[in-house]
Order: sequence, then C-alpha cells, then structure tokens
Amino acid sequence: MAPFDLRRIARAISAVENGGPDAEQVIRDAYRLARHVPVVGITGPPGVGKSTLLDGLAVHWAERGQTVAVLAIDPSSPHTGGAVLGDRIRMDRAASHPNVFVRSLASRGEMGGLASAAHDVVMVLGALGFDRIVLETVGAGQADVSVASLADVVILVAMPGMGDQVQAAKAGILEIADLYVVNKSDRADALSTIAHVRANVDLIYPGLPGRNVPHRAKATEHANPGLRRRHGSAADAEGYWRPPVLSTCALQGSGVSEVAAAADDFLAWLRETGRYRDRLHDRVRSQILGATRDRLLELCVSAAKARDFNFDELIAAVADGTLGACEASERLIAQLVPSR
Repeated sequence: MAPFDLRRIARAISAVENGGPDAEQVIRDAYRLARHVPVVGITGPPGVGKSTLLDGLAVHWAERGQTVAVLAIDPSSPHTGGAVLGDRIRMDRAASHPNVFVRSLASRGEMGGLASAAHDVVMVLGALGFDRIVLETVGAGQADVSVASLADVVILVAMPGMGDQVQAAKAGILEIADLYVVNKSDRADALSTIAHVRANVDLIYPGLPGRNVPHRAKATEHANPGLRRRHGSAADAEGYWRPPVLSTCALQGSGVSEVAAAADDFLAWLRETGRYRDRLHDRVRSQILGATRDRLLELCVSAAKARDFNFDELIAAVADGTLGACEASERLIAQLVPSR
C-alpha cells in the first residue's frame, strides 16, 4: 500500500483515540473487513532497548517487501493526556523507511503496558492494508502483560545487569513470552544472563528451542492451562513450542534477523497447529470484555448524573473510612441497575 496516505491513517487513528461518533464509524468499517494481520508485541522493562530492537525488526520486514505499522505505547502526560516519550527518536531508520508507518499512542492511564485504544487501532491498521503490525508496550516490567491479549507473537526483551538478573524470572511476565531476547549482548555479563533466562525456560519446557515433536518427558507437562493453550504440551500430537532465548546487540544490528526469523517461525507454527485462530478468538474476547467494561462504566456515570447522584460525597465517604470501595461501587452500579 506504499506510499501511505498519511493523512487518512492519522485521521483514522486520532478518531479512534478520541472516541465519539466518528470513531464508531471508523471502527465499525474496520471490523466489517475482518482483516486480521500478524501482530508482534515487544515488551520488557524500561531501558532494555525495546525501541532499538523494534526499529531493526520493522526495517527487516519492510526491506522484504512488507508494509509495517509501528505502534509505540507511551506514558501519558498527566496534564494533556498525550504521549510523553515520542519513541520515534529511537526509530530513525523505521520512521524514514517508505514501507513503515510509525505512530505513538498515549497509554492514558491504562494498566498493563497498552493503550485503551490499542485493540481498535490494530484492527483499523489491518483494514488500511498493512501486512504486519509491531507494537511496543510502555515498559512496566513485571505487570506489563496485557500485550499477550493483543499480540500473536510476544517478544520479551531483557538485558544484562538488571539487579535480580532479569525481570523475566517473575511469574507473570515469564509466561506471556513466545520469544526471549537478551539485548546489549556485548556487555561482559551477557552470557550469565542468557544462561539464567534459559534455566527459567527449562523449568517449564522440555526439548529444543522452537518447534518440538511430542516429548516423552511427562514430568514437564504444563500445569498452567494458559501456557498449554499458548504453546502446546509435550503430550500434544501436533507437538509444542519452546520459546527460544536469543541474544542481540540491536544498536549494532546483531541478531535482529534471527529474532525476525524466530517470530515468523512461531507464526507459521500457530497457523499449522490451528492455534492462530485460538489467539484470534482470545484477542476478540478481550476486546469485547474491555469494550463492555468501558461502556458499563460510562452508563453508570451517566445514570448517576441523571439522578443527581452525589459522586463527591461517595468519594469522601470512602476516603474517610465510613464506606468501603466495594460498597461504593455497588451504590454506583445501583444507579444503572436499581434492582440490585
């Protein structure tokens, strides 16, 4: 679709971010097309080089003829609500490539590393004809797990010298990754960090990195059903996926092509085993529940205003300790559903 119609793309994304009637029409048109393109999510703690790795990956795929949309989820300004960092500074090659479109999205207080509009923006970009979408999360460390509900491939980036060896050792963020990347591998302690990550992967998965045939080691069966749904099990007839641990020095371009190849191999495995559709359904489920949550909150607040409900008094009661937050929530919901 290059050259891009930058105005059309920018207007569509801004409409989705800002909400309102224009957004509803843009989103409705995108979902009617039902064009689901591969989404690659890059996550990990701040400072590990996510933007630099993303820059290299986007250019890698773009130079092979694909059109790539890059979404960088940035922290929000508490005053304007806009994106603070502007990651395009660290994506100079991607931002100037004719096959790559780069856009920052403000998280706007959303927890888990994503922006509230990210799901809908991804659908809109797919409808606009992009071949692949790559998104970078805010970088909230151990809690940065929402990307798993949106991305088909999750790349967890770590680096040497992070205090407790690597944030990937934490349960939540360890379990969402399909690929592990230890960046800045030119540092002296890189080998020990790589060994540490592989040791953690060994606790969950048998076999070799990447695709595996059914494995005889029953002791390594996934106890977590979410992991089994995500990567298969040693007992599955179609085999299973063991997340590889790769090393890069993204600033120098070292190892980036290997990461891109591993991501593409995982996407192929998802399609061959039918798990790509499972992930799509998980993504849509997350979208529906998120939209329902947001809509119900809007309806509750609107109903409370229509009944002259004094929200400030409710806040004061919780702050003073005369009312619990759950009871306050019930009172707010009762404005929408009086029978409760």
